[in-house]
Amino acid sequence: MLRGYNRLIRVIQEFRDKEISFQEYTGWLRTTAFGIGYELSYEGEWSNKLDAWLELIEHCYPEEDWYELGCSLGNFLENAIINEPRPLKLPEDDRIVREQFSTK
Repeated sequence: MLRGYNRLIRVIQEFRDKEISFQEYTGWLRTTAFGIGYELSYEGEWSNKLDAWLELIEHCYPEEDWYELGCSLGNFLENAIINEPRPLKLPEDDRIVREQFSTK
């Protein structure tokens, strides 16, 4: 497990439990999740990809979808923290990745 991400895992759970808003959640992700990609050898500019992912959720999808899409992103980040897959790859089954980042 990557060290130093316990608070981020708690924030992901708080969002899943609907204890914090999507805006509060994305604020935490923007400030604490950037290092994950670099630590796990993500090829590409991880901070730009994460920021785009968050922007796409908020600006391209209806608000009623934000919880589902935010949870999917949280699941990806939590898995990256706990299981440390190397190199880190975006989840092909995620709706945002499939619809917005896929090169197929």
